[in-house]
Amino acid sequence: MSEKTSFQLPDDLATALAVTRRIVHEYLSTIRFIVGNSARDPAFTSTHLLSYLSQDFIESAGSIAFLAQSGSLSIPKRDLRFIIESSIKLCYVQQKNYRATTDEKLKQFDKELSSPSISIKRDINLWMIPEPLRSDFDEEMGRLYGKTSTFVHLTPTQISQRIAAVDAGRMIGFESPKEVEELNGLLSRGFAVSLVLVFHSVGDYVAGDFLVDSDGSTIDSYFLGSRFLAGMDEYFDYKAERQERLGEVQAARAANIRF
Repeated sequence: MSEKTSFQLPDDLATALAVTRRIVHEYLSTIRFIVGNSARDPAFTSTHLLSYLSQDFIESAGSIAFLAQSGSLSIPKRDLRFIIESSIKLCYVQQKNYRATTDEKLKQFDKELSSPSISIKRDINLWMIPEPLRSDFDEEMGRLYGKTSTFVHLTPTQISQRIAAVDAGRMIGFESPKEVEELNGLLSRGFAVSLVLVFHSVGDYVAGDFLVDSDGSTIDSYFLGSRFLAGMDEYFDYKAERQERLGEVQAARAANIRF
């Protein structure tokens, strides 16, 4: 009888992939919260594209975690591009005609939904983000969409990167911790952009319920490390439960920003 052997990841690679799983898990948890909270509106399933597109977000993010764990790091970037594009279009359509049925939206916004362009991002209202951060967020959307788009179509840059990786012995299943960490950085920023947009596609009470704990503190979430989600949290500093400890909340929020 042959002796069974087990493959164990190096500690530094296992640590990096554990971060990947956490990022994906917290993104999925937040999407599910937004859907569940928004569904308190009886018209949600008939008027909000998120009631259906959330399945695409869940499917794409789940595949990112699986593929990264399996050693494939390029395809997750393509899935992230889809999530960013979908979040932009979702937010735009919902803000333009929130109460129209999903069928009416598909007809009214056929051109915008079919176009590969994300120029519609200029017409999105980011009222929960402080004014000074809005131009930064617009640049972040464009930058991330452009970066992840390079993995959708075959380009000389992508081929050159693959050649360098293969020549260095970094093939599927032999990824380096640094490569996973770079993916984690991209996922952190891309998912944060998606969440900001999805939150702005629903009523601001949803973000308030998510971000502000019962004692007024900010909830413990990986994505509060984003300066944009932190900016949204600042929008809710008016809440009564925060007034007695506002300085403490603001200091903790600022200290937590990482990307």
